[in-house]
Amino acid sequence: MLMNKKQKIYILVFILLLVYVNLNLFIKIGWAYTQWNDIQIYADLNYYQDNKDTEEVLQYSPEMKAHLLDIYRPKSCYCCPVMVYVHGGTWVLGDKGGLSYKAKAFTAAGFIYISINYRLSPDYSFPAQAYDVARAFSWIRNNIADYGGNPEQIYLLGHSAGGHLAALIALDERYLSAFDLNLSVITGVIGLDSAAYHLPSLFAAEPENQYLFSLAFGDNPADWETASPINYIREGQIVPPFLLLVAGDREVSKIVNNNFYQHLSQYNYDATIFYIEEKDHVSIDYDLGKEDDPVFQVILNWLKRP
Repeated sequence: MLMNKKQKIYILVFILLLVYVNLNLFIKIGWAYTQWNDIQIYADLNYYQDNKDTEEVLQYSPEMKAHLLDIYRPKSCYCCPVMVYVHGGTWVLGDKGGLSYKAKAFTAAGFIYISINYRLSPDYSFPAQAYDVARAFSWIRNNIADYGGNPEQIYLLGHSAGGHLAALIALDERYLSAFDLNLSVITGVIGLDSAAYHLPSLFAAEPENQYLFSLAFGDNPADWETASPINYIREGQIVPPFLLLVAGDREVSKIVNNNFYQHLSQYNYDATIFYIEEKDHVSIDYDLGKEDDPVFQVILNWLKRP
């Protein structure tokens, strides 16, 4: 059937409207969208609301790049739990990375997996890093429903320095309260071989890294105590469940994690600790989610608890 001129105009308007709606949706949900098998990837989303998501910003501004995150979403995902990864790197190095074993494994398990950047030393000293993690958490909680995630079920997963930051915002209320949130919004915290729950213990055990530690926290031991998550474990507060995973190659990590676990347990907070002797500080993170990885299975079992 031949269309008349009026019908053609209606169809053209309809097509333009579809293009407009999808373009605005694309702008709203991310700078770059791709798909890998059954994983939908929204890369370089800016969680700092004052920043502008422009190519110029992403290319030339280190501070703007520090406020980006990536979302990895299972193809069929409606009200999925959320796992937020905070990278390590002695507070001076590291990046949210790309499509990792972790992203593939958590999405296969039905989670939305998110990896975040945060500002690094020496350009930004502590507590900039902790406030960035709290800000990212706030953005995720406010926006994750648009991606099929459950804002009431958000976990933090941190490796090394990232484990320190995850634990700190889960125990010291000042960081989340800056974004009108309280500690109850964190569903659980998973620490991957972080020896930084008590910073003075870590600094004393690794003097070879003191220069890097000083870049982030300065040289005043009182400031190190202020930045130590273990010092915010008190009776009668809101504390999310903790899973502490400890590699076998660092004695200081074993000592600090055990002390942290004991502090949580003495007030009957939900805490679990596992020692993974066959893993070292690097492989416990890098291999997480590989086929037959024992650490990922421990995490899954912990997540599935009643």
